[in-house]
Amino acid sequence: MASPETVTRLVRAASLVHKTSGPVLSEADRSSRVALVLRGTVVATWSTPEGRSVYAGLYGPGQFMGLATLSGGPMTVGIDAVSDVTALAWTSREFRQIAASDPAMALDLLDRSIYAIQALNHLIKIQKFTRARSRLAAMLLKYEPFCFASDAPLVPRGQLGALAGVTPRMVSTILSDWEAAGIVRRIGVSGLELVDRSAIEAEAAPLDAFPLPDPAVPGAWSVPSPET
Repeated sequence: MASPETVTRLVRAASLVHKTSGPVLSEADRSSRVALVLRGTVVATWSTPEGRSVYAGLYGPGQFMGLATLSGGPMTVGIDAVSDVTALAWTSREFRQIAASDPAMALDLLDRSIYAIQALNHLIKIQKFTRARSRLAAMLLKYEPFCFASDAPLVPRGQLGALAGVTPRMVSTILSDWEAAGIVRRIGVSGLELVDRSAIEAEAAPLDAFPLPDPAVPGAWSVPSPET
């Protein structure tokens, strides 16, 4: 944990960011920055030059973003607001200077970087070795408060594919199958209702062979919640 003196330096050097939607940190932004989410939920995005995007996950308060820029490199993901977001942001250069002067803070950042490698390894494994319907089911359960709502969910049906790593056409096919089986119900243009939890859990079960990184280890990320 950072010393009180380091915390004071971080507060003085930070700028406050408020976002209700859109980018908090952008891959296209050439000014390297690091941000800490204080309130709300953000989504990490990977984008192609052609404009296609895939979501890397949802993250809540306590999550640092942009750590890859501390070595002088560019942003490796975009960070967008899913709900009302408040964050602190620093230039990468100043943040690194502060961290370098406090071994405890540097160790915390190392723990977070190690956890990020573990999480990325897990994501690659499930993308390579599991079926689309299992990934979609697991994602719906993991982010249930964000995906299931009768009107205006924070993650609408049109974004489920990006978050689960499944094509929009495949998402439509899977949801049609599940709706016919009485597992889910589509509502309006974006809503989705969970009808049969045990059936969704059975669909997601193959991912149990690829456990998530231990959430109790140092550096583990916080679980996002619509209430925070």
